[in-house]
Amino acid sequence: MATYAVSDLHGQYDIFEKLLETIHFSEDDFMYVLGDAIDRGPDGIKILQMIKDAPNMDLLLGNHEFMMLNAVAPDGSVDDTPGKDAYLWLYSNGGEVTFEHYKEFSLEDRKDLLTWLNSRVLTTLVFKGDKTFCLTHSYFKVALIDTEYKDCDYHVVWNIVWKTPFRADIFVPTDDYIENDWEFIIGHVPVQRVVGLDGKFEAFHEQNITLIDGGCSFRERAALDNNEYGVICIRLDDMRETILTFASL
Repeated sequence: MATYAVSDLHGQYDIFEKLLETIHFSEDDFMYVLGDAIDRGPDGIKILQMIKDAPNMDLLLGNHEFMMLNAVAPDGSVDDTPGKDAYLWLYSNGGEVTFEHYKEFSLEDRKDLLTWLNSRVLTTLVFKGDKTFCLTHSYFKVALIDTEYKDCDYHVVWNIVWKTPFRADIFVPTDDYIENDWEFIIGHVPVQRVVGLDGKFEAFHEQNITLIDGGCSFRERAALDNNEYGVICIRLDDMRETILTFASL
């Protein structure tokens, strides 16, 4: 059994499917998706449904799922988006395409999806040999590890899914991550924003943090060449990286 982590798929179902084929993902393996499965790209709801229905996959919430949960109606209705993050989600962060596909679900299926999302956690620990991996979309709070989203405070969640060592506007220092003897696997900020386009397309490592956002969020904006971005998948058993660019499709 191998355990994998990938992050920030942003609705790009085709490259996720290609990744699963490339790593020969089987029923004996396990895949963690570290948030931001939705938005910007066309098939975020399809990715959520795939993860939800798979017994050997799990989703940790990212800031985009967080915005969705604080935009759509909790009862599954779609006449409007009454939540306080609705404008931020729909008009600033590519949520329109996700909402359009969400509306195509039956009311019962929307309720089921919301129940599942509300039961996801933000952060979890995975133990491999003598290593402890802390998987999270970006930041963390020790007291909330493996706590379901529905039991968390909005403002605390905001810090966990938005703050990062790799953006000046929502900055937290990397020293926060070394207080525990863990290896952090995170997403949220594309590696291209950290190393620049002249840097090699691969996971970025700093102290005990490994950043694996491959930049799928750039896809709909056609901001990069197809060989400059895609997905970065880490096999936790040996830290082997599998990297696919959109040129592989």
